[in-house]
This record gives sequence, C-alpha cells and structure tokens, in this order.
Amino acid sequence: MKIKFEVSITLKETILYAISGVLTTLVNFSVSYLLYNICGVNENITNALAWVAAVVFAFFAAHVFVFKTSGKNGAEKMTVLNRFFMFVIGRIFTLIVELAATFIFVTKMEADFWIIKVTISALIIILNYLISKFIVFKKKPVQIEEADD
Repeated sequence: MKIKFEVSITLKETILYAISGVLTTLVNFSVSYLLYNICGVNENITNALAWVAAVVFAFFAAHVFVFKTSGKNGAEKMTVLNRFFMFVIGRIFTLIVELAATFIFVTKMEADFWIIKVTISALIIILNYLISKFIVFKKKPVQIEEADD
C-alpha cells in the first residue's frame, strides 16, 4: 500500500524565506534608491531595473538556501533552468502588480513614492512566497511504502 503526503510549510523554511525576502527587498530598495534618488530615473523604469536585480538574487536565495532544490547531475540542471523560467514568470506577474500600483498611486494620484513602494512590497513578498512554494519549488509528495503482512 502506498501512502502519499505532502510536507507542510516548516518554521525553518518560513524563517529562511523571510530572511531571503528581506535581503531581496534590500536589493530592490538599494537599486531603487540609487536610480531614483541619485540618478533621477523615472519611477517606473526604476522599479523595472530594481526588479531585475531582485529577481536574480531571489532565485538563487530560494533555490539554494530556502527550498534547497540545487542538484549536481545534468537532469537536475535542466530542472533548475525550468524552475528559473517559472520563477521569472511568477515574478513578471508580481512586477505587473507593482508597476500598475506605482503608476496608479504615484504617477496618477501623486502619492509619495516610498510610502507606496513599502506598502506594495508587503503584498509582493506574500505573492512571491505563494508562487515559489506552491508552483516553482513545489516538491513531489513523499511516498511511503508499507510491506503487506
């Protein structure tokens, strides 16, 4: 008899993801600060470029440290490439959410860029976790086989 079960979210994984999320957000905010405040780049272009830097950082942090899906063999490397593309697609979705909110609240409604950025970032972190956990880095259910008596 085969029994399937899926391992639930662990405290360690949640803490590692939170740390990764904070570091990813710092990468995003650092690039944003450099581009928006120092270089005077438009807020939407700033968000797009900060997003690229954050996505690359976030993928490797999630792949290696949070969900521990790195492997050594050739078949696993193809899976890594597939995961990266899925990760990017998920991040494109959340980028669209972030850009739309920035456009609506900052460009059109003239709200403060940093208040909106911080507020949106909380939503983006949650969405990114759900996409990573349940789509990109989803682990196959563990199968336990019991011997028939």
